[in-house]
Amino acid sequence: MKRTATLLVAAIALSACTSSPPAAQPTQHPDVKSLVAAVSKAVGEKQTYRFTIVAPTSGDSGGVTAPANGSVRLGDVPSIDATTSRPVQTGGKDEQLRFVSTTKDTAFVLLPPVFGLPQNKSWVKLERKNTDDFTNSLLGFYDVIYQQAVFTTYHLPVIQAGGELKLTAQTGDRVRYSIAVNYQKAYDNLTDEYLRNEVKLALDQGVTSSAGEIELDGSGLPVRIKFSTQFQNDLIVDEARFSDWGTDVKIAEPSANEISQRN
Repeated sequence: MKRTATLLVAAIALSACTSSPPAAQPTQHPDVKSLVAAVSKAVGEKQTYRFTIVAPTSGDSGGVTAPANGSVRLGDVPSIDATTSRPVQTGGKDEQLRFVSTTKDTAFVLLPPVFGLPQNKSWVKLERKNTDDFTNSLLGFYDVIYQQAVFTTYHLPVIQAGGELKLTAQTGDRVRYSIAVNYQKAYDNLTDEYLRNEVKLALDQGVTSSAGEIELDGSGLPVRIKFSTQFQNDLIVDEARFSDWGTDVKIAEPSANEISQRN
C-alpha cells in the first residue's frame, strides 16, 4: 500500500508539472457600448496595423468596393498607405492605385501609366477643397478604403450610436459579434457633424440599416470587420481583415520631385 500511494502521489505530481494550464478564455462583452470601449482601448494601445480589404463576391457590391491592402498608423490624424486595384476608365481593365495620406483632407495618389504621367513623377496631390471630377472620383475611391481600414473613425462610432448586439459566438480564442445597426438611431445619437452627415446621406438614399460583424482575437483586437448593407437591388458588402498589430509601420508622403503638378 505504501508503494502504491507513493506511485500515485508521484503520478499526480508529474501530471501537475507537465500539464499545460487551461487557456485563458477571451472576454465576451454583453453589449455594444462595452464592446466598442474595449476594442477602442485595445486598438489605441497598439496604434499600428496592417489591413486587407476582401474582394467583393460577384454581384454583391455594385462596384462600390474593391480589394485593397496596406497599413495604418493611428493618431490625432490617422495615416494610411493603401493600394487598390479597380477600373479607372469606363469599360477599362483594373489598374493599380496607391494612396498615401498623413494629414486631414489631403491625399496623394500614385497613378498607373494609363494617365500618361512621367514615370518618375506619377504622384498627384488630391485636396478635398477641389471639386473637379478627377479629384472627386479618386477621393471617392480613397474614402471607401479609408472608411473600411480606419474603422475607429467611422464604423465604431456608428456602431456605438446605432448598434444593437444580436449574437455572440466563440470559436477557440476568437469571439464574433453580430450587430444590427439602425441608421436613424445612429443619426439621432451621434454628435460629430461629419458622421451625422454621412449617416444622413445613407438615410436620404433609403438605407435604414445594416448588419455588422466584428471578430476579435484572444487579445481583444479585431481580426475582421464586415458590414452588409442593402442598397436598392445591390447588397453592398465591405469586409476588412486586420493583422500585425503594433508592428513598425512607416508611412510617408512622396517627395516633391515625385509629384506632378495639376494643369
